[in-house]
Amino acid sequence: MSYMGDVKSKFFEDTNATSATYVAAADTPASTFTLANSSFGTNTGRSITATTAGASDGGKTVTIVGTDVNGDAATEVITLPGSATTTAGTTTFFQTITSATVSAQPAANVSLGITGTVAGGIFAGATRVRQVNAASGGAIGNVNFRNSGTAGTALLIIRVGATAGDINTVNIPQDGIRFTDGAYVTFLETQVNAVTVYYDG
Repeated sequence: MSYMGDVKSKFFEDTNATSATYVAAADTPASTFTLANSSFGTNTGRSITATTAGASDGGKTVTIVGTDVNGDAATEVITLPGSATTTAGTTTFFQTITSATVSAQPAANVSLGITGTVAGGIFAGATRVRQVNAASGGAIGNVNFRNSGTAGTALLIIRVGATAGDINTVNIPQDGIRFTDGAYVTFLETQVNAVTVYYDG
């Protein structure tokens, strides 16, 4: 007998391009950055980068405080490199940012930005995904539906085409796909700009 759940929907949209200054413009703050933006799209989180302009700030840190894609409190520390470059993004996908604080005033400008990967939390507990609508951002790419976290195993991958705005709908038969430890979605902003998920919640 098929399982009949309480089906809900959740919409994710984020059209913000990769940027080195989306979160905070280049500055040498004594303690706290002035935030240019503290959130991103609809129900989405982004990985945060730091871009340095000088070579004498290696080892100094920037502490990002906010919430993750589940809406839970999150903190991650970015260590500044000793050269003019951009760091890899944080492992945490921040849905909101409350503050960004430096351990010591940088000698050269530092800005805070975002990578091109978008993530969202569908449901934090065990669930079944039953249907997905994915809108192309104008390039061929994948939407990954992951178990247990934004870096978890992809249990479902949906391909989108190159025509911007085209919607790919996938109806999953029978009981859907079970995510035992929470369901999460990730995609590149250049490839996908909106996803709707129907799930048991």
